[in-house]
Parts: sequence; C-alpha cells; structure tokens
Amino acid sequence: MIFRNFRINIIIRVLFLNLTILGIIWLMFRTNYYITTGSLILVAILQVILLIGYAERTNTMFIKFLNAIRYDDFSQTYTIKGLGRSFNDLNREFNKVMQKFQEIRAEKEAQYHYLKTIVQHIGIGLIVLDEKEEVQLINNSAKKLLNINDLTNLRQLSPDHSAFVAYIRQPKSNERELIKLRGIDQILHLAVRTTSVKLMNDTFRIISIQDIQSELEDKEMEAWQNLIRVLTHEIINSVTPIASLASTIDEDLSFHLHNLDEQAKNLAGEAHYIVPKGQFQESVEEVHYAIKTIQRRSEGLIRFVKDFRSLTKIPMPNLQNIVFKDLADSILFLLKEEFKKNQIQFDLQVKPLDLPLIADPQLLEQVLINLLKNASHAVETKTDKKISLRAQLDSTGKVQVEIEDNGSGISEEAMKNIFIPFYTTKKSGSGIGLSLSRQVMRLHGGSISVQSELGVGTIFTLRFA
Repeated sequence: MIFRNFRINIIIRVLFLNLTILGIIWLMFRTNYYITTGSLILVAILQVILLIGYAERTNTMFIKFLNAIRYDDFSQTYTIKGLGRSFNDLNREFNKVMQKFQEIRAEKEAQYHYLKTIVQHIGIGLIVLDEKEEVQLINNSAKKLLNINDLTNLRQLSPDHSAFVAYIRQPKSNERELIKLRGIDQILHLAVRTTSVKLMNDTFRIISIQDIQSELEDKEMEAWQNLIRVLTHEIINSVTPIASLASTIDEDLSFHLHNLDEQAKNLAGEAHYIVPKGQFQESVEEVHYAIKTIQRRSEGLIRFVKDFRSLTKIPMPNLQNIVFKDLADSILFLLKEEFKKNQIQFDLQVKPLDLPLIADPQLLEQVLINLLKNASHAVETKTDKKISLRAQLDSTGKVQVEIEDNGSGISEEAMKNIFIPFYTTKKSGSGIGLSLSRQVMRLHGGSISVQSELGVGTIFTLRFA
C-alpha cells in the first residue's frame, strides 16, 4: 500500500535523488573515482526522468479520461484506493462522471429503440435517405407498400418504381405527389411527400408514403351513395303517384268494362242475337290495357329503385369470432345443387382448418355467395368448369380469401369499372353486387381486389384487417 501512495512515492524519489546528488558532489570533490561519479550522474538523470514521468501520471489519467469521452468508451473504471486521498477523490469523481455518461447513453439508446419501434409500427411508410441516396431508415409499412424485403440504396429499386424514384430525385419535391404503383395484385395510389432535414453538416431527406386507395374508395362510394339517395328519392316521389293513379284508373275501367259486358249480355238475351262491341268499348279496352301497362312498369321501376337503396343502407357489421371453414361449409351446402346441376367442379381449401376470423357472418356470407355466383356465371361457356375457394394467412398474418374461376375473364376496361354501382357485364345484372361487396369489406376494415386474364380466369381477393 505504501508504495502505491502518490505522495510517499514522490517523497521517496526526491530523497533518493538528493542522496544521489550528494554522492556525486562528494565523489567529485573528495575522491578521484571518475567512473563511479559518471555512473551516479547517469543514475541521477534516470531518477529525474522517472520522477517527471511519475509526477505526470495525473496528466495521463486526464488524457485517458478525455479519450474515453471522445470515443464514447464509458466502460473504464478508476481505482479509488491506494494512491492517496486526493487521488481517491479524483478517481471517485471520474467514476461518477463515467457512470453519468453511461446512464445518458443508456437513456438515449432506450429512446432511440422506442422511437424506432414506433416508426416501424405506424401505418404510413417512412424512408430516410442521406445525400448519397443511402437508406438510413425504412419502416415495415414502406417495405410493404413498395413490395420489397429490404433496401440499402435508392438505386436498388426496380423499374416498376421509376415514377417514385423520379419524384424523389426532383430538385424541389416538397409538395405532395400522387403516384400510381403496381402492387401484388392491384394498382396502388400512393401519396408521397419529402422533407429535407439538416443535422450538423449532413442533410437527410425524409420520405413519407401513404396508401390513399381506401380513402379514394370511401370518397367514391360516399359520392355514389349521395347520388343514389337523391335519385331514388326523386324517382320514387315521381313514379309513386303515377302508379297510384294508374291503379285507380285501372279499377274504374275494370268496373265500367264489366258493366258494359253485362249490358251487352242482357241485350243479346232479349233480342236473341249477339251485340257486337262498339268503338267506344274497344277504345276503353285499349286505354285499360295501356293503363295496366303503365301500372305494371311503374311498380317494376319502384321495385328496381328500392333495390338500389340497399347500397346506402348496409348495417354496421356485428363482428363475431367465427371459424371460416364452418361458414364456407354452410355456403357450399346452399350452392352445391346449383354447382352439381351446372357440372361445376368446386374446390375448398382452408389452411389451417380452424382458421379464425373476426367478421359479421351474415354480411360475409352475402359477399361470398355473390362472388361464387359471379364465378359460376363466368364459367358457363367452359366445358371444364372449375371454381375454388381458398382461405389462409398472408405474409403479415392477416386472413386472405380468394375466389378463383377458369372462366372467360374480365377485360382491362371492365376491371376499372366493376366496383362502380350500376355497372355490369351481365345481361340481367343490376350492377350492385360487387359494390355491396366492397362496402361490406370496407366496413370490416378490409379490401377486395381483382385479377383477371381474358380466356384464362379471374381471382377475387378479400383481405381482412
């Protein structure tokens, strides 16, 4: 312990140095031992060097301490005992500073991981690029929207992302831009915005990517619903009085025609001959026929308009925990006779068999029946008719349902319009089935999309939140 104490070491070294100097002086003036004197001079010089080095030990400690701070190495510790009270106090303060830096560093790392976790879980895609277009950060939403597994540099994006890359590379692209991007099985409508941030001497660009397809669909459907409400209200208000008046006139004309027939029978019985119909009676009968036609068409138009009102009156889903295969089996029970009659091969695949789903069973059943019936109509002209219903978990762990047929397919122009109310490619279709289906899926927080190739077949895909 005594030889580790700084003060005692200094005193001892100074004493030895003084003794060495006294020895040199004595040898120089009292003796002729020049070799011994020279050796002691060398020893004295060595002692001075060692004394200076030992005295500068505090400087070395400070240099190590500052280097540790400079290079973020806060793992060093300083011995508190053995070097004297002042050194103990100094080392104790060094350790406290190191501990404080460790706490600050741990807190910053915790905050970084916390913010990184939040960024990874938000629904909006985020990408951070440096000046060399190197990716400093990309979250899961951005990867999903761009359909990539990883990205380290902007140049790695494929030609399918050319519009996205071109927008980012614009000199001034801080304005929001709408970009179309081909997804897995549909065209995505992305709202992209960039912001430049300067940190110290480095400039970074933050790119936000948001899928506004659902917003566009909601606004489109809202517009259609408002239009349908106005049209159905005006049509029904206009046609209902016509149907009512036609019904009244029909009853009156029926009564008068009955009386004319009775009068004609009476006259024929008295005179013993058949009285021919006059022009008046024939005209009345023609008017009666016309009135009945007006009444029938008016009532048909009212029923037709009331059917379209269903687009604006879909109830909110009564969400329940269901097993998809049970729902699929009940639907197959309803349609199996129709499939058998039309010689349609139906294939049901559910993985796993107990695949759970949170949905309204009545509304979802309506959607699936509508899609399966559309598929059966699509394969009518085929000799080998096939329809399959598949349900499984996608790569993100969400339930995905596919209805596939090998029918005639849908043209590209038709695919742009098939979810629009009143649009149909069938001669007897009303054009509201797919619109209803999309509304039901939107109310479930999911989506419906279509892939088709003429002459090959069609796949409708339901994705649940």
